[in-house]
This record gives sequence, C-alpha cells and structure tokens, in this order.
Amino acid sequence: MRKSDFDLADPAVVLRLMCGLFYAPHILFKLGNMAGSAAFFGRVLPYGEVMLYLALAAELACLVGLTLNILVKWLGLVSAGIMGIAVYATLMTKGMGWLWNLGGVEYLVFWGAGSVALAAQAWKKEKAQYGRFFLLAPA
Repeated sequence: MRKSDFDLADPAVVLRLMCGLFYAPHILFKLGNMAGSAAFFGRVLPYGEVMLYLALAAELACLVGLTLNILVKWLGLVSAGIMGIAVYATLMTKGMGWLWNLGGVEYLVFWGAGSVALAAQAWKKEKAQYGRFFLLAPA
C-alpha cells in the first residue's frame, strides 16, 4: 500500500473508501440476523441461503479490496453487480420507489454508479501506466 491510497484530498480515494467501508454495516446486519436475511433472500432470489452466503463473501471482498485499494478494477464491477441485485430485490419487495428514505433505490443506484466509476478509473489508470491491461495485477 502506498500513502496515496489514502490521500483524502483525492475525491476518487474518498469515493473508493466510502464504497468499500459502507459494506461493513451491511455485512454486520446480515450476520446479526442470519435467519431473517436468509428469509429475505429466499423471497427474492432462488436458493436464498446460498445467495446470502455468496452476498456475504462478495461484500467482504468489496469491503477489503475497495478500502485497501486492491483489485479495484474488478471489485468495482462486483460492487456494481451487488448493487444491481440489491435494486432488483428492493423493487421486488417494496415496489417502485426512488427516495432511499422511503425504501427506494436512490442510494443503491448512487453506490452502484460510484462503483462503476471506480472500476473505470482503475482500468484507465492501468492502461495509461503500463500501456496494456492485466488479468489481475501487473507483475
């Protein structure tokens, strides 16, 4: 890790940290009520309990990776995918709604769009720095 990975004067770093750290309460909420979380997942997705564990694993990966600036080019896309599924689940359970404070998807869409922006920036930086893309990270 470099000092610049946590330079709070860089708006992209602030967005990356927010997108990563915001997963902490989501993970803790699910872990604190596994039965309720599994029931919710079962209402909106096939194989609800399996999907809950996959969500926990993906969210933990995003928490660690985005916070510590690890594989942001991939985990930004994973985060956006998680938010896409969350939007779907919200719409299926609460109906069409935008405002987050009324149970809508506004917050999830913002988080997903921020995650896509982080991934795009990471891909762009890699191409500019090395002249090509790597599957995981430059050697």
